[in-house]
Amino acid sequence: MWKSFPKTISPILGILLFSFVGSNLSAEEDLFANVRSSLESRVKKVVLKNGIRLLMMKRGESPTIAVYTKFLVGSVDEKPEIAGTAHLLEHMLFKGTKHIGTNDYAKEKVYLDQIRVWGKRLDEYNIREREYANRKESVPQNFLKEKKILENRFKGLLETHRKFVVSNEDSYIYDKNGGVGFNAYTTNDVTNYQILLPSNRLEIWAKLESDRLKDPILREYYTERDVVLEERRMRVDNQGLGTLREKFLGTAFEKHPYGMPVIGYESNLPFLDIDKTEDFFRKHYRPGNMAIAVVGDLDFSAVETIVRNYFEDIPEGSLTQPVSVKESYDHDPRRISVRHPSGPMKVMGWLVPAPPHHDRPVLDVIDAILTQGETGRLYKRLVLREKLAQKVSCWTGDPGERYDSLFAIYITNVRGVDPDGIEKSVLEELETLKNVAVGEEELAKVKNQIIADYIRGLNNNGKLADVLTYYELIAGNWAAIFEDYSQLDKVTPEDIKRAAKKYFVPRNLTVGDLISSEGDKK
Repeated sequence: MWKSFPKTISPILGILLFSFVGSNLSAEEDLFANVRSSLESRVKKVVLKNGIRLLMMKRGESPTIAVYTKFLVGSVDEKPEIAGTAHLLEHMLFKGTKHIGTNDYAKEKVYLDQIRVWGKRLDEYNIREREYANRKESVPQNFLKEKKILENRFKGLLETHRKFVVSNEDSYIYDKNGGVGFNAYTTNDVTNYQILLPSNRLEIWAKLESDRLKDPILREYYTERDVVLEERRMRVDNQGLGTLREKFLGTAFEKHPYGMPVIGYESNLPFLDIDKTEDFFRKHYRPGNMAIAVVGDLDFSAVETIVRNYFEDIPEGSLTQPVSVKESYDHDPRRISVRHPSGPMKVMGWLVPAPPHHDRPVLDVIDAILTQGETGRLYKRLVLREKLAQKVSCWTGDPGERYDSLFAIYITNVRGVDPDGIEKSVLEELETLKNVAVGEEELAKVKNQIIADYIRGLNNNGKLADVLTYYELIAGNWAAIFEDYSQLDKVTPEDIKRAAKKYFVPRNLTVGDLISSEGDKK
Protein backbone atom coordinates (compact mmCIF):
# COMPACT_ATOMS: atom_id res chain seq x y z
CA MET A 1 0.00 0.00 0.00
CA TRP A 2 1.36 3.40 -0.91
CA LYS A 3 1.68 4.89 2.54
CA SER A 4 4.29 7.61 2.51
CA PHE A 5 1.31 9.69 3.58
CA PRO A 6 -0.58 9.18 6.81
CA LYS A 7 -2.53 5.91 6.82
CA THR A 8 -5.24 7.93 5.97
CA ILE A 9 -9.26 10.72 2.68
CA SER A 10 -11.45 14.33 3.45
CA PRO A 11 -14.10 16.55 4.91
CA ILE A 12 -16.11 15.88 1.80
CA LEU A 13 -16.25 12.44 3.37
CA GLY A 14 -16.97 13.57 6.90
CA ILE A 15 -20.65 12.70 6.77
CA LEU A 16 -19.80 9.33 5.29
CA LEU A 17 -17.29 8.74 8.08
CA PHE A 18 -20.03 9.14 10.69
CA SER A 19 -21.95 6.29 9.18
CA PHE A 20 -18.78 4.25 8.80
CA VAL A 21 -17.19 4.14 12.24
CA GLY A 22 -18.19 1.00 14.07
CA SER A 23 -19.57 -0.67 10.97
CA ASN A 24 -18.63 -4.01 9.52
CA LEU A 25 -16.61 -4.61 6.36
CA SER A 26 -19.61 -4.97 4.11
CA ALA A 27 -20.57 -1.43 5.14
CA GLU A 28 -16.99 -0.38 4.39
CA GLU A 29 -17.35 -1.68 0.88
CA ASP A 30 -20.45 0.45 0.38
CA LEU A 31 -18.62 3.42 1.88
CA PHE A 32 -15.64 2.97 -0.38
CA ALA A 33 -17.87 2.69 -3.41
CA ASN A 34 -19.44 6.01 -2.41
CA VAL A 35 -16.06 7.57 -1.68
CA ARG A 36 -14.64 6.48 -5.01
CA SER A 37 -17.69 7.65 -6.92
CA SER A 38 -17.59 11.01 -5.14
CA LEU A 39 -13.91 11.59 -5.80
CA GLU A 40 -14.00 10.44 -9.40
CA SER A 41 -16.88 12.80 -10.14
CA ARG A 42 -14.86 15.69 -8.70
CA VAL A 43 -11.48 14.93 -10.30
CA LYS A 44 -10.49 15.65 -13.88
CA LYS A 45 -7.16 14.54 -15.30
CA VAL A 46 -5.53 16.17 -18.32
CA VAL A 47 -2.21 15.22 -19.89
CA LEU A 48 -0.43 18.08 -21.63
CA LYS A 49 1.34 17.58 -24.97
CA ASN A 50 4.72 17.49 -23.23
CA GLY A 51 3.61 14.85 -20.73
CA ILE A 52 2.77 16.98 -17.66
CA ARG A 53 -0.16 15.46 -15.79
CA LEU A 54 -2.71 17.94 -14.48
CA LEU A 55 -5.16 16.79 -11.81
CA MET A 56 -8.04 19.08 -10.91
CA MET A 57 -10.43 18.42 -8.05
CA LYS A 58 -13.45 20.62 -7.44
CA ARG A 59 -14.29 21.39 -3.81
CA GLY A 60 -16.32 24.52 -3.09
CA GLU A 61 -16.11 24.81 0.71
CA SER A 62 -14.08 28.06 0.49
CA PRO A 63 -12.85 30.34 -2.34
CA THR A 64 -9.34 28.89 -2.16
CA ILE A 65 -7.18 26.39 -3.97
CA ALA A 66 -4.22 24.21 -3.06
CA VAL A 67 -1.63 23.79 -5.79
CA TYR A 68 0.95 21.02 -5.45
CA THR A 69 3.63 20.41 -8.08
CA LYS A 70 5.44 17.12 -7.68
CA PHE A 71 8.40 15.59 -9.51
CA LEU A 72 9.38 11.94 -9.66
CA VAL A 73 12.87 12.63 -8.38
CA GLY A 74 14.46 12.11 -5.00
CA SER A 75 17.63 10.86 -3.40
CA VAL A 76 17.07 7.40 -4.92
CA ASP A 77 17.99 8.96 -8.28
CA GLU A 78 21.45 10.02 -7.07
CA LYS A 79 24.88 8.43 -7.12
CA PRO A 80 26.89 8.44 -3.85
CA GLU A 81 29.20 11.20 -5.07
CA ILE A 82 26.24 13.57 -5.59
CA ALA A 83 24.19 12.45 -2.57
CA GLY A 84 22.04 15.34 -1.36
CA THR A 85 21.68 16.97 -4.78
CA ALA A 86 17.90 16.51 -5.04
CA HIS A 87 17.41 18.18 -1.65
CA LEU A 88 19.90 20.98 -2.39
CA LEU A 89 18.17 21.61 -5.71
CA GLU A 90 14.85 21.96 -3.88
CA HIS A 91 16.47 24.76 -1.86
CA MET A 92 17.95 26.37 -4.97
CA LEU A 93 14.63 26.60 -6.80
CA PHE A 94 13.51 29.16 -4.21
CA LYS A 95 16.39 31.44 -5.24
CA GLY A 96 14.66 32.90 -8.27
CA THR A 97 15.09 33.18 -12.01
CA LYS A 98 16.31 35.71 -14.54
CA HIS A 99 13.20 37.71 -13.70
CA ILE A 100 12.60 36.99 -10.00
CA GLY A 101 15.11 37.44 -7.19
CA THR A 102 17.28 40.04 -8.92
CA ASN A 103 17.17 43.80 -9.44
CA ASP A 104 19.37 43.67 -12.56
CA TYR A 105 20.08 40.26 -14.03
CA ALA A 106 22.33 41.52 -16.85
CA LYS A 107 24.74 43.07 -14.32
CA GLU A 108 24.28 40.24 -11.82
CA LYS A 109 25.24 37.60 -14.38
CA VAL A 110 28.80 38.95 -14.59
CA TYR A 111 29.26 38.15 -10.91
CA LEU A 112 27.37 34.87 -11.08
CA ASP A 113 29.77 33.66 -13.77
CA GLN A 114 32.80 34.69 -11.72
CA ILE A 115 31.41 33.11 -8.55
CA ARG A 116 30.96 29.84 -10.45
CA VAL A 117 34.59 29.85 -11.67
CA TRP A 118 36.14 30.85 -8.36
CA GLY A 119 33.81 28.64 -6.33
CA LYS A 120 34.72 25.55 -8.32
CA ARG A 121 38.41 26.42 -8.01
CA LEU A 122 38.13 26.90 -4.25
CA ASP A 123 36.36 23.52 -4.01
CA GLU A 124 39.35 21.94 -5.72
CA TYR A 125 41.68 23.45 -3.13
CA ASN A 126 39.48 22.29 -0.26
CA ILE A 127 39.40 18.77 -1.69
CA ARG A 128 43.18 18.75 -2.01
CA GLU A 129 43.55 20.00 1.56
CA ARG A 130 41.32 17.19 2.78
CA GLU A 131 43.45 14.70 0.86
CA TYR A 132 46.55 15.98 2.67
CA ALA A 133 44.74 15.47 5.97
CA ASN A 134 43.58 11.96 5.03
CA ARG A 135 47.17 11.05 4.20
CA LYS A 136 48.30 12.67 7.47
CA GLU A 137 50.65 14.93 5.53
CA SER A 138 51.52 18.52 6.30
CA VAL A 139 49.86 21.05 4.02
CA PRO A 140 52.49 23.03 2.05
CA GLN A 141 52.65 26.69 3.05
CA ASN A 142 52.50 27.93 -0.55
CA PHE A 143 49.30 25.91 -1.00
CA LEU A 144 47.75 27.55 2.05
CA LYS A 145 48.72 31.02 0.78
CA GLU A 146 47.13 30.34 -2.60
CA LYS A 147 44.00 29.06 -0.91
CA LYS A 148 43.78 32.15 1.31
CA ILE A 149 43.97 34.41 -1.75
CA LEU A 150 41.16 32.40 -3.36
CA GLU A 151 39.03 32.61 -0.21
CA ASN A 152 39.42 36.39 0.00
CA ARG A 153 38.63 36.84 -3.67
CA PHE A 154 35.60 34.56 -3.41
CA LYS A 155 34.33 36.33 -0.29
CA GLY A 156 34.59 39.68 -2.07
CA LEU A 157 32.62 38.36 -5.05
CA LEU A 158 29.85 37.05 -2.78
CA GLU A 159 29.58 40.37 -0.96
CA THR A 160 29.41 42.34 -4.22
CA HIS A 161 26.86 39.95 -5.68
CA ARG A 162 24.47 40.44 -2.75
CA LYS A 163 23.58 43.95 -3.90
CA PHE A 164 21.82 42.41 -6.92
CA VAL A 165 19.84 39.86 -4.93
CA VAL A 166 16.20 40.40 -3.98
CA SER A 167 15.72 37.74 -1.30
CA ASN A 168 12.46 35.80 -1.13
CA GLU A 169 10.81 37.81 -3.89
CA ASP A 170 8.60 34.90 -4.91
CA SER A 171 7.43 34.51 -1.32
CA TYR A 172 6.70 38.25 -1.16
CA ILE A 173 4.61 38.08 -4.34
CA TYR A 174 2.61 35.17 -2.97
CA ASP A 175 2.09 36.97 0.35
CA LYS A 176 0.77 40.06 -1.43
CA ASN A 177 -1.69 37.86 -3.32
CA GLY A 178 -3.03 36.01 -0.28
CA GLY A 179 -0.85 32.94 -0.59
CA VAL A 180 0.07 30.83 2.45
CA GLY A 181 2.05 27.66 3.04
CA PHE A 182 4.62 28.31 0.31
CA ASN A 183 6.97 25.40 0.91
CA ALA A 184 8.62 22.26 -0.47
CA TYR A 185 9.97 18.89 0.60
CA THR A 186 12.25 16.20 -0.77
CA THR A 187 12.02 12.48 -0.01
CA ASN A 188 13.81 9.41 -1.32
CA ASP A 189 11.19 9.15 -4.08
CA VAL A 190 9.76 12.60 -4.91
CA THR A 191 10.23 16.37 -4.64
CA ASN A 192 7.18 18.55 -3.96
CA TYR A 193 6.41 22.29 -4.17
CA GLN A 194 3.20 23.70 -2.68
CA ILE A 195 1.14 26.84 -2.12
CA LEU A 196 -2.39 27.69 -0.96
CA LEU A 197 -4.01 30.60 -2.80
CA PRO A 198 -7.28 32.46 -3.32
CA SER A 199 -9.06 30.83 -6.24
CA ASN A 200 -8.62 33.88 -8.49
CA ARG A 201 -4.83 33.93 -8.10
CA LEU A 202 -3.93 30.74 -9.98
CA GLU A 203 -2.28 32.68 -12.80
CA ILE A 204 0.16 34.25 -10.32
CA TRP A 205 1.27 30.72 -9.42
CA ALA A 206 1.49 29.70 -13.08
CA LYS A 207 3.74 32.65 -13.94
CA LEU A 208 6.11 32.07 -11.02
CA GLU A 209 6.30 28.28 -11.18
CA SER A 210 6.66 27.97 -14.95
CA ASP A 211 9.38 30.64 -14.82
CA ARG A 212 11.50 28.73 -12.34
CA LEU A 213 11.21 25.59 -14.43
CA LYS A 214 12.25 27.43 -17.62
CA ASP A 215 14.87 29.85 -16.26
CA PRO A 216 16.09 28.76 -12.82
CA ILE A 217 19.16 30.58 -11.53
CA LEU A 218 21.16 28.75 -8.87
CA ARG A 219 21.69 32.03 -7.06
CA GLU A 220 23.68 31.94 -3.79
CA TYR A 221 24.59 28.32 -4.50
CA TYR A 222 27.67 28.17 -2.31
CA THR A 223 26.09 29.86 0.70
CA GLU A 224 22.99 27.66 0.43
CA ARG A 225 25.21 24.60 0.30
CA ASP A 226 26.53 25.63 3.71
CA VAL A 227 22.93 26.08 4.94
CA VAL A 228 22.11 22.49 3.95
CA LEU A 229 25.25 21.25 5.70
CA GLU A 230 24.10 22.96 8.89
CA GLU A 231 20.62 21.50 8.40
CA ARG A 232 22.20 18.07 8.25
CA ARG A 233 24.02 18.69 11.53
CA MET A 234 20.78 19.68 13.25
CA ARG A 235 18.54 16.95 11.80
CA VAL A 236 20.93 14.02 11.61
CA ASP A 237 24.16 14.46 13.54
CA ASN A 238 22.50 16.10 16.57
CA GLN A 239 19.47 13.79 16.61
CA GLY A 240 19.65 10.24 17.87
CA LEU A 241 16.89 8.98 15.59
CA GLY A 242 18.44 10.74 12.58
CA THR A 243 21.83 9.20 13.25
CA LEU A 244 20.44 5.73 13.88
CA ARG A 245 18.16 5.75 10.85
CA GLU A 246 20.94 6.88 8.51
CA LYS A 247 23.26 4.12 9.69
CA PHE A 248 20.46 1.55 9.72
CA LEU A 249 19.36 2.25 6.14
CA GLY A 250 22.96 2.34 4.98
CA THR A 251 23.40 -1.14 6.49
CA ALA A 252 20.11 -2.54 5.14
CA PHE A 253 20.74 -1.29 1.60
CA GLU A 254 24.26 -2.30 0.67
CA LYS A 255 23.62 -1.96 -3.07
CA HIS A 256 20.47 0.06 -3.59
CA PRO A 257 20.47 3.90 -3.34
CA TYR A 258 17.75 3.77 -0.69
CA GLY A 259 20.75 3.41 1.61
CA MET A 260 21.76 7.04 0.98
CA PRO A 261 20.35 9.86 3.13
CA VAL A 262 18.09 12.41 1.45
CA ILE A 263 20.14 15.26 2.90
CA GLY A 264 23.47 13.85 1.73
CA TYR A 265 26.68 13.06 3.62
CA GLU A 266 28.82 15.43 5.63
CA SER A 267 31.78 14.28 3.55
CA ASN A 268 30.35 15.25 0.15
CA LEU A 269 27.88 18.08 0.84
CA PRO A 270 30.58 20.78 0.97
CA PHE A 271 31.71 19.80 -2.54
CA LEU A 272 28.47 19.34 -4.49
CA ASP A 273 29.31 20.73 -7.92
CA ILE A 274 27.09 23.46 -9.37
CA ASP A 275 27.41 22.12 -12.93
CA LYS A 276 26.37 18.62 -11.84
CA THR A 277 23.46 20.09 -9.90
CA GLU A 278 22.25 21.87 -13.03
CA ASP A 279 22.67 18.64 -15.03
CA PHE A 280 20.57 16.85 -12.40
CA PHE A 281 17.84 19.47 -12.81
CA ARG A 282 17.77 19.14 -16.59
CA LYS A 283 17.71 15.35 -16.40
CA HIS A 284 14.97 14.91 -13.81
CA TYR A 285 12.82 18.06 -13.78
CA ARG A 286 11.23 17.18 -17.08
CA PRO A 287 7.52 17.23 -17.93
CA GLY A 288 7.17 13.44 -18.01
CA ASN A 289 8.30 13.35 -14.36
CA MET A 290 5.84 16.04 -13.29
CA ALA A 291 2.31 16.13 -11.88
CA ILE A 292 0.31 19.19 -10.85
CA ALA A 293 -2.77 19.04 -8.64
CA VAL A 294 -5.14 21.97 -8.19
CA VAL A 295 -7.76 21.28 -5.52
CA GLY A 296 -10.49 23.64 -4.33
CA ASP A 297 -12.97 26.15 -5.68
CA LEU A 298 -12.15 25.99 -9.38
CA ASP A 299 -13.43 25.80 -12.92
CA PHE A 300 -11.93 22.89 -14.85
CA SER A 301 -11.76 24.72 -18.17
CA ALA A 302 -10.20 27.87 -16.74
CA VAL A 303 -7.54 25.96 -14.81
CA GLU A 304 -6.66 23.82 -17.82
CA THR A 305 -6.30 26.90 -20.04
CA ILE A 306 -3.95 28.64 -17.59
CA VAL A 307 -1.78 25.56 -17.08
CA ARG A 308 -1.54 24.87 -20.80
CA ASN A 309 -0.63 28.51 -21.53
CA TYR A 310 2.27 28.54 -19.08
CA PHE A 311 3.56 24.96 -18.97
CA GLU A 312 2.85 23.21 -22.26
CA ASP A 313 5.82 24.84 -24.04
CA ILE A 314 8.34 23.32 -21.60
CA PRO A 315 10.27 20.81 -23.74
CA GLU A 316 10.21 17.18 -22.73
CA GLY A 317 13.66 15.77 -21.97
CA SER A 318 15.10 12.31 -22.37
CA LEU A 319 13.57 9.46 -20.43
CA THR A 320 15.41 8.61 -17.24
CA GLN A 321 16.13 4.98 -16.50
CA PRO A 322 14.86 3.42 -13.26
CA VAL A 323 17.30 2.03 -10.73
CA SER A 324 18.16 -1.49 -11.86
CA VAL A 325 20.20 -2.75 -8.91
CA LYS A 326 18.26 -4.86 -6.43
CA GLU A 327 18.85 -5.53 -2.76
CA SER A 328 19.12 -9.13 -1.62
CA TYR A 329 16.36 -10.89 0.32
CA ASP A 330 18.83 -13.57 1.37
CA HIS A 331 21.79 -12.48 3.46
CA ASP A 332 23.35 -12.94 6.86
CA PRO A 333 21.61 -10.79 9.48
CA ARG A 334 22.99 -7.25 9.24
CA ARG A 335 23.64 -5.24 12.39
CA ILE A 336 24.79 -1.74 13.20
CA SER A 337 25.31 -0.08 16.55
CA VAL A 338 25.85 3.65 17.09
CA ARG A 339 26.48 5.75 20.18
CA HIS A 340 24.72 9.07 20.68
CA PRO A 341 23.95 11.27 23.69
CA SER A 342 20.20 10.81 23.22
CA GLY A 343 18.10 8.02 24.68
CA PRO A 344 18.48 4.39 23.49
CA MET A 345 16.53 3.11 20.50
CA LYS A 346 16.23 0.00 18.37
CA VAL A 347 15.09 -0.51 14.80
CA MET A 348 14.49 -3.83 13.06
CA GLY A 349 13.75 -4.15 9.36
CA TRP A 350 12.95 -6.79 6.75
CA LEU A 351 12.99 -6.22 2.98
CA VAL A 352 9.51 -6.32 1.41
CA PRO A 353 8.31 -5.78 -2.18
CA ALA A 354 7.34 -2.40 -3.55
CA PRO A 355 3.70 -1.77 -4.41
CA PRO A 356 1.73 -2.85 -6.25
CA HIS A 357 2.19 -6.33 -4.85
CA HIS A 358 -0.38 -8.76 -3.47
CA ASP A 359 1.46 -8.94 -0.13
CA ARG A 360 1.41 -5.19 0.55
CA PRO A 361 -2.15 -5.08 1.98
CA VAL A 362 -1.24 -8.10 4.10
CA LEU A 363 1.84 -6.31 5.46
CA ASP A 364 -0.25 -3.23 6.23
CA VAL A 365 -2.61 -5.38 8.26
CA ILE A 366 0.38 -6.87 10.10
CA ASP A 367 1.63 -3.33 10.75
CA ALA A 368 -1.72 -2.47 12.35
CA ILE A 369 -1.89 -5.68 14.36
CA LEU A 370 1.55 -4.99 15.84
CA THR A 371 1.51 -1.26 16.56
CA GLN A 372 -1.88 0.36 15.96
CA GLY A 373 -2.63 2.41 19.04
CA GLU A 374 -2.62 0.98 22.55
CA THR A 375 -4.18 -2.27 21.34
CA GLY A 376 -1.25 -3.15 19.09
CA ARG A 377 0.42 -6.37 20.13
CA LEU A 378 3.91 -4.89 20.40
CA TYR A 379 2.63 -1.87 22.31
CA LYS A 380 0.79 -4.04 24.79
CA ARG A 381 3.78 -6.30 25.27
CA LEU A 382 6.79 -3.96 25.16
CA VAL A 383 5.24 -0.83 26.68
CA LEU A 384 2.42 -1.97 28.96
CA ARG A 385 3.34 -5.46 30.10
CA GLU A 386 7.13 -5.85 30.00
CA LYS A 387 8.01 -2.14 30.44
CA LEU A 388 10.85 -2.45 27.93
CA ALA A 389 9.87 0.41 25.63
CA GLN A 390 8.36 3.88 25.72
CA LYS A 391 7.11 3.88 22.12
CA VAL A 392 6.87 1.43 19.23
CA SER A 393 5.81 1.98 15.61
CA CYS A 394 5.94 0.27 12.23
CA TRP A 395 6.63 1.61 8.76
CA THR A 396 5.72 -0.52 5.74
CA GLY A 397 7.80 1.19 3.07
CA ASP A 398 10.90 2.58 4.77
CA PRO A 399 12.36 4.71 3.23
CA GLY A 400 10.35 4.78 -0.05
CA GLU A 401 7.87 3.01 -2.30
CA ARG A 402 9.26 3.20 -5.81
CA TYR A 403 11.43 0.15 -5.12
CA ASP A 404 11.58 -2.73 -2.64
CA SER A 405 11.98 -1.26 0.83
CA LEU A 406 11.72 -2.23 4.50
CA PHE A 407 9.03 -3.27 6.89
CA ALA A 408 10.64 -1.47 9.81
CA ILE A 409 9.84 -1.50 13.53
CA TYR A 410 11.10 1.52 15.49
CA ILE A 411 11.33 1.23 19.27
CA THR A 412 12.22 3.85 21.88
CA ASN A 413 13.82 1.80 24.65
CA VAL A 414 13.32 2.35 28.34
CA ARG A 415 16.70 3.44 29.67
CA GLY A 416 18.72 0.65 31.17
CA VAL A 417 16.86 -2.29 29.65
CA ASP A 418 18.66 -4.95 27.65
CA PRO A 419 18.16 -4.25 23.90
CA ASP A 420 18.55 -7.98 23.25
CA GLY A 421 15.49 -8.58 25.42
CA ILE A 422 13.49 -6.15 23.30
CA GLU A 423 14.59 -7.93 20.13
CA LYS A 424 13.67 -11.29 21.62
CA SER A 425 10.16 -10.09 22.45
CA VAL A 426 9.64 -8.66 18.95
CA LEU A 427 10.78 -11.88 17.30
CA GLU A 428 8.47 -13.92 19.56
CA GLU A 429 5.50 -11.80 18.49
CA LEU A 430 6.41 -12.35 14.86
CA GLU A 431 6.68 -16.10 15.46
CA THR A 432 3.17 -16.00 16.91
CA LEU A 433 1.95 -14.39 13.68
CA LYS A 434 3.57 -17.20 11.73
CA ASN A 435 2.04 -20.01 13.73
CA VAL A 436 -1.20 -18.82 15.35
CA ALA A 437 -4.06 -17.56 13.20
CA VAL A 438 -5.23 -14.04 13.96
CA GLY A 439 -8.77 -14.07 15.27
CA GLU A 440 -11.56 -12.79 13.04
CA GLU A 441 -12.57 -10.15 15.57
CA GLU A 442 -9.06 -8.70 15.85
CA LEU A 443 -8.63 -8.82 12.08
CA ALA A 444 -11.91 -7.02 11.44
CA LYS A 445 -11.01 -4.38 14.02
CA VAL A 446 -7.66 -3.49 12.46
CA LYS A 447 -9.15 -3.41 8.97
CA ASN A 448 -11.83 -1.03 10.21
CA GLN A 449 -9.25 1.18 11.88
CA ILE A 450 -6.94 1.33 8.86
CA ILE A 451 -9.78 2.52 6.65
CA ALA A 452 -11.12 4.91 9.29
CA ASP A 453 -7.68 6.51 9.66
CA TYR A 454 -7.36 6.67 5.90
CA ILE A 455 -10.66 8.45 5.48
CA ARG A 456 -9.95 10.92 8.26
CA GLY A 457 -6.55 11.78 6.89
CA LEU A 458 -7.28 13.77 3.77
CA ASN A 459 -9.17 16.52 5.51
CA ASN A 460 -8.14 19.57 3.48
CA ASN A 461 -7.30 20.71 -0.03
CA GLY A 462 -3.56 20.51 0.56
CA LYS A 463 -3.57 16.91 1.73
CA LEU A 464 -5.75 15.91 -1.19
CA ALA A 465 -3.44 17.66 -3.68
CA ASP A 466 -0.44 16.04 -2.04
CA VAL A 467 -1.88 12.54 -2.26
CA LEU A 468 -3.28 12.92 -5.77
CA THR A 469 0.11 13.92 -7.20
CA TYR A 470 1.92 11.26 -5.18
CA TYR A 471 -0.23 8.40 -6.41
CA GLU A 472 -0.19 9.75 -9.95
CA LEU A 473 3.61 9.61 -10.03
CA ILE A 474 4.41 6.60 -7.85
CA ALA A 475 1.51 4.35 -8.87
CA GLY A 476 1.03 5.80 -12.35
CA ASN A 477 -2.60 6.74 -11.69
CA TRP A 478 -4.16 8.82 -8.92
CA ALA A 479 -7.11 6.38 -8.71
CA ALA A 480 -4.72 3.76 -7.33
CA ILE A 481 -5.53 5.45 -4.01
CA PHE A 482 -8.36 2.94 -3.71
CA GLU A 483 -6.81 -0.22 -5.07
CA ASP A 484 -4.88 -1.51 -2.06
CA TYR A 485 -7.56 -0.48 0.40
CA SER A 486 -10.10 -2.40 -1.64
CA GLN A 487 -7.90 -5.46 -1.11
CA LEU A 488 -8.05 -5.25 2.69
CA ASP A 489 -11.24 -7.25 2.93
CA LYS A 490 -9.50 -10.10 1.10
CA VAL A 491 -6.68 -10.41 3.68
CA THR A 492 -7.16 -13.63 5.63
CA PRO A 493 -5.50 -15.12 8.72
CA GLU A 494 -3.71 -17.55 6.40
CA ASP A 495 -2.36 -14.64 4.33
CA ILE A 496 -0.88 -13.16 7.49
CA LYS A 497 0.78 -16.44 8.48
CA ARG A 498 2.15 -16.91 4.96
CA ALA A 499 3.57 -13.38 4.67
CA ALA A 500 5.10 -13.49 8.15
CA LYS A 501 6.86 -16.76 7.33
CA LYS A 502 8.04 -15.40 3.98
CA TYR A 503 9.53 -12.06 5.06
CA PHE A 504 10.24 -12.12 8.80
CA VAL A 505 13.19 -14.51 8.65
CA PRO A 506 16.74 -14.13 10.04
CA ARG A 507 18.32 -14.03 6.57
CA ASN A 508 16.22 -10.98 5.68
CA LEU A 509 16.84 -9.04 8.90
CA THR A 510 18.68 -5.80 9.60
CA VAL A 511 18.97 -4.46 13.15
CA GLY A 512 20.16 -1.07 14.32
CA ASP A 513 20.81 -0.13 17.95
CA LEU A 514 21.33 3.34 19.33
CA ILE A 515 23.25 3.17 22.59
CA SER A 516 23.06 6.23 24.79
CA SER A 517 26.48 7.81 25.34
CA GLU A 518 25.23 10.05 28.15
CA GLY A 519 27.67 9.86 31.00
CA ASP A 520 30.56 8.67 28.82
CA LYS A 521 33.89 10.08 29.90
CA LYS A 522 35.06 12.93 27.71
